[in-house]
Amino acid sequence: MRQMTDPTDVLIVGAGPTGLTLACDLARRGISCRVVERAERPSTASRAKTIQPRTLEIADDLGVIDRVLRLGAVHVPTRHYDRERVVSEAVETALGSSAPGVPYAPIWLSQPQFEAILRDRLTEFGGRVEWGSAVSDLRQDADAVTATVRTAAGPREVRARYVIGCDGGRSLVRQRIGAVLEGTSYGNHRWHLGDVRVEGLDRHCQHLWSRPEHGILSLFPLPSTDVWQFQASVPADEQEPAQPSLELFRRIFAERAGVPGVTIRDADWLSLYKVNVCLADRYRAGRVFLAGDAAHIHSPAGGQGMNTGVQDAYNLGWKLAAVLGGADAALLDTYEQERRPVARAVLDDSTSRLHAVMRAFGEGDGSTAQRALTDDFTTGLTIAYPDSPLTRHHPLPPRPGRLQAGDRAPDAPCRDARTGREIRLFDLLRGPHWTLLSFDRGRRPEHGTRPHPALAVAPETPVPPVPLRTYRVTTDATATGPDTVIDTDGHAHRHYDVASHRLDGDELVLIRPDGYIATRTTGLTAQLPLT
Repeated sequence: MRQMTDPTDVLIVGAGPTGLTLACDLARRGISCRVVERAERPSTASRAKTIQPRTLEIADDLGVIDRVLRLGAVHVPTRHYDRERVVSEAVETALGSSAPGVPYAPIWLSQPQFEAILRDRLTEFGGRVEWGSAVSDLRQDADAVTATVRTAAGPREVRARYVIGCDGGRSLVRQRIGAVLEGTSYGNHRWHLGDVRVEGLDRHCQHLWSRPEHGILSLFPLPSTDVWQFQASVPADEQEPAQPSLELFRRIFAERAGVPGVTIRDADWLSLYKVNVCLADRYRAGRVFLAGDAAHIHSPAGGQGMNTGVQDAYNLGWKLAAVLGGADAALLDTYEQERRPVARAVLDDSTSRLHAVMRAFGEGDGSTAQRALTDDFTTGLTIAYPDSPLTRHHPLPPRPGRLQAGDRAPDAPCRDARTGREIRLFDLLRGPHWTLLSFDRGRRPEHGTRPHPALAVAPETPVPPVPLRTYRVTTDATATGPDTVIDTDGHAHRHYDVASHRLDGDELVLIRPDGYIATRTTGLTAQLPLT
């Protein structure tokens, strides 16, 4: 007998990084949501361990960046070996922190710790994860979705306006809506993975061995823990890989490394991993959506899988909240329109990167292989939505590389005109609102007070009241007044490419709740790009 429960706006299936990010984003917007997870308790498996700069910007917006930075590590050197002999040790150049517009470099932090941070944040918003709750069936009608959830106390039904499948590569939600994963399994790329404890190795660096006859072995110290992530490639000619065990991991270390005085003491998680590269043929069926690994499965090269899922959730959250608040439901169509091409690009990039890395390791060139793992693309900062229905292009002077509508909105250091304290543009963007920046290029108004720019909504556009904050960004060091920031060193104007052209009037930059530029224009009015 099924037990009926209270209805909810959004049912999130899966309590990994994607589901937790979505839950936090919805909860802070006042949207009722429930998170169900079939596992009885949080996973301790490290799996992903790289948090990219764009994901860190999301962590900033959700209010957890300080916790991530406190537990994670930016610079982890890599020590390359030839058996027990150290060949080199170097710190790869950190991407994403070289300019004031990019505040964060990639962070090393294990997935369980990142999930714990997000769970704590969800608790602060009044939410929680319902452990041991497995969705077994979905039925939807014109108004809502009814989910059958199996628990230790028996099955019950949850009625939700929308259901989001964040339940991983074997997603039951994906199966129930008839979506299909299409892609390739790379059977020659197999890995033994695990979380182990090691005695006799320095924890300040990653230890890496690579030889053509043996393959790759890596021991990576997971920050703020006593655990190492063990990664060992399975030789291509090994038809039936041995099942992972502590004894096997010890034998692999002895064969490929042989460093005296080192002991692999115990293991918390052991896995045999085969690289699959897949993309769902669709992200939506009516009121049910897919996000994260339920929608796309990536090669681990470049550390983009978990990050892509987090960014899925961040894209979908504000749109769900807007539609639940009265916006046109067509807004939800833009989720797949924007995010599926990103997943396709990440799949292609990570697959190409994996092949390049394995070739370099096979040739014994570990340094080249390491450098091939990351570049500007893997940071997530270059993701853009220039062709989205939500992006409005206005005729501004063409300029190669110019910041365009659809691009990520960069950060910049400024000063609050009223208080004199230092402030960042990201401080203005943080929160569930839209942001309108008015760049005046330092000109003072000739008569009286400068009019406040406004957001215009076409009369025929049925949208609810939009949470909007408007700020003046000026290079006039004498400027005063509320909602005014002084671009002391000109970084904001340069990053937004305002000073590089001459136009009459202020330039307005309208920024979406997820930190992407919806439109940029001149004058005193910007058009809201919602259908």
